[in-house]
Amino acid sequence: KDVPIYQEWVGALDGSVNAVIRPQVTGYLIKQNYREGELVKKGQILFEIDPRTFQASLDQANAQLSQQKARHDTTKANLARIRPLAEKNAVSRKDLDDAVGAELSTRSSVEAAQAAVENAQLNLGFTKITSPVDGIAGIAKAQLGDLVGPNMQTELTAVSTVNPIKVYINVSEQEYLKAREGKRNLEEIPLQLILADSSVYPHKGKFALADRQVDPTTGTLKIGTLFPNPNNMLRPGGYGM
Repeated sequence: KDVPIYQEWVGALDGSVNAVIRPQVTGYLIKQNYREGELVKKGQILFEIDPRTFQASLDQANAQLSQQKARHDTTKANLARIRPLAEKNAVSRKDLDDAVGAELSTRSSVEAAQAAVENAQLNLGFTKITSPVDGIAGIAKAQLGDLVGPNMQTELTAVSTVNPIKVYINVSEQEYLKAREGKRNLEEIPLQLILADSSVYPHKGKFALADRQVDPTTGTLKIGTLFPNPNNMLRPGGYGM
């Protein structure tokens, strides 16, 4: 009679998405807004950096923008007066050229000041560090009061999406080729996961991806599989079979 053929591999668990959380501006860490090891949502604020310096920069940029707009309004009004006079030869051509140049110069200054405001707003927004994905947030690697920034050696924390969770296995080149014989769809092959305590995981998995190349030193191909993890029981770094 037909019987199923079983093959066993050692698997390493990993998040389906692993987001490393790093600060994008430099400042003192003043708040941690999540519980370590708990589920966080995309867009949830995880950390806050002291915003006062960045708020002051934004206020200064807005003030400079107001000054440049006032200068631009003056040069526009001056050009509006000179242009009809120049058409009647009541003023020199040089006066018109000077008025046009002043209007263009102050317009550029307004655009530069507006860009400075947008940059200051962006930096102020970076003081609230959010999660880019839904997932489990790890233990924080910085403490309140620490000076953090883009060049710090360690990340603030990491967030991993674990439902579904990836399990990576290494199969031999011969096993991979045999599985693909007859253009067989690998996703149709049912997978079972045996956990480190020898218990059988209740959810079935499926093949998800194959690496782009065979490792020439071992002759194996890295395969990614996906298993449902509705209770977030499985965590990255674990092993199974």
